Amino acid sequence: MTDDIKDSPAFKALKARMDALKNAPPLEKARTFLKAYCAVNSTLEEVDDQIRHVLGFNSISLWTGIAGLETVLADTHLPASTLVSLVREDANRKELPATPAAARQYLEQVLGLLRKYLPKEPEVEGVAGFGIDEVYNLRDPAHTLERLRCIDVVGVGNGSFALLVPEHASDDEGPFTVYRYEAVFGQPFKYDRVTDADLIAKVLEASRSSP
Repeated sequence: MTDDIKDSPAFKALKARMDALKNAPPLEKARTFLKAYCAVNSTLEEVDDQIRHVLGFNSISLWTGIAGLETVLADTHLPASTLVSLVREDANRKELPATPAAARQYLEQVLGLLRKYLPKEPEVEGVAGFGIDEVYNLRDPAHTLERLRCIDVVGVGNGSFALLVPEHASDDEGPFTVYRYEAVFGQPFKYDRVTDADLIAKVLEASRSSP
């Protein structure tokens, strides 16, 4: 990421909001998630669609949502009225019965949606070696963390390359990301993102022509 982008007011404001969200109390994390994902959608199916869409570019709000909802549901001292308010007011589900049992059931359903797409614990950034159908946390050119799934490893010339797509993207449609890697016994695994369009095209061609 260039210094110009990092110094821009828009980037600073976004970073400040993300930092504030990550450091917010659990109840506030839950409320923020419910307002952003549930209050604006009529059904759980629509919430699911929004979660899958957001996974492609920024999962911070999803991780903080999980943290907030898990803590709220596990808090035996949380007033029943707060649980009901979370669902009827923050999630805008006024059609549900105003009871703690109904509220808890809805929040558990929302948490279940999140858990479909995110692992129990976030993986550490980087890779120790590329494996087919494995998912990795990697930085894009703007230094944003991406979750990419490896769909093939191929050789082109004297180099070894891994072909990846976003975690939930189609293997055939991409978008595609290519990493050159070097694995030498007894040495740290080395890898770097390929930006040369001609080389990326050769890797795609090699992958598609392989048996």
